[in-house]
Amino acid sequence: MDTSPPLADTRAAWLLAGVELFFSLSWVVYVIFLPDLLARGGVDKRYLPWLLAADQLLFALADWSVGVAVDRARAALRRIGPLLVLLSAVSAVAMLLLPWLAATPALFLPMTALWVVTSAALRAPPYVLLSRYAARAAMPRLAGIQLLGLAVAAALAPYLAIVLKGVDPALPFALSALAVGVSALALVRVERSVPAAQPLAPVATAVPVHRASGPTWGSLLLIALLLAFGQQLHTAINSAPQFRRLADPVLLPWLLPVFWVGFSFGLLLVDRLVRGRGPLPVLQLASAAGALVLSITAIAGSLPLLVASQFAAGGFWGFILCASIGVAAERGYPLQTGRNTGALMATLAVAAMSRLGLAASGAADFGSLLEWLPVAMWGAALVLLLRLRSV
Repeated sequence: MDTSPPLADTRAAWLLAGVELFFSLSWVVYVIFLPDLLARGGVDKRYLPWLLAADQLLFALADWSVGVAVDRARAALRRIGPLLVLLSAVSAVAMLLLPWLAATPALFLPMTALWVVTSAALRAPPYVLLSRYAARAAMPRLAGIQLLGLAVAAALAPYLAIVLKGVDPALPFALSALAVGVSALALVRVERSVPAAQPLAPVATAVPVHRASGPTWGSLLLIALLLAFGQQLHTAINSAPQFRRLADPVLLPWLLPVFWVGFSFGLLLVDRLVRGRGPLPVLQLASAAGALVLSITAIAGSLPLLVASQFAAGGFWGFILCASIGVAAERGYPLQTGRNTGALMATLAVAAMSRLGLAASGAADFGSLLEWLPVAMWGAALVLLLRLRSV
């Protein structure tokens, strides 16, 4: 039987992939120009990692809160489009103003916090809309399509850092703000395509057997945190030194995206695996194989081997992230999809915050041990996953 999602569902996923792309690119622009903006206000650059870590903490709190708000709106049979448009409009205006307020830290820092919190409207809600729009069996494939926006933005980040060097931040921030506003309109279009909501209270009283007897949601979030923290350490801290060890640093902008190219391929392949084997075996397999290829990146003695292992690591991270979103949507169905998806997004933000805090506290002093920490994180997650019978 053909279990592929209908064409309309796929179109919605591609539209939401654009939303993911624009949001992720706005974050890339922010990170590229933040050191210069802080310098304008006389803020010492040593505070940069801590400010980014604080941003991720705000993301975590906002992701979960917005997810809960979306669930409440759905339970009351209300459309969430107006809320998303309002939050996205505030986010766009805040981002537009950031370059102009940089010289006044007392205004710049609160405006940054406002931008971070309101931009949560473009993080968890799209996945909630997708879960409402599509059959649950099709969720991994559609989430994979949507995550392609994140993959493209991450792959473009090294090039943007070169292209935007020396550019006045006012223009990139203005274009990013415009993109955020367009993304909000795209969210509304997708929501209007969702069939009219039906009362779901009677369904909510029934708890599926596998959910009642399976692992707690907290234990699954712990596994997600271990996997996400390992991925953060690998891509943000370890990858560049690994490539510098074997290649000319000039080639880094071409080599660093290899992980995200593999991630894109993983997103396109994961649906067939999840439908054929189920999410838990996919998570177990991807964690085991991912830990193996991460260890290869640490000891690779040739550039071709390093490129291949980086590509494979990205593919397995695509399997993990996409399957995790499917699990979050499934366990939250029908009335807690937003809460669970928001909690997963918050967990990813906590992982990023932890990595930034580690870097700010002198992670470079750990030397070669840092290269093996992602392997240890994915290995620990695998041990926990092997103890589960279902997710």
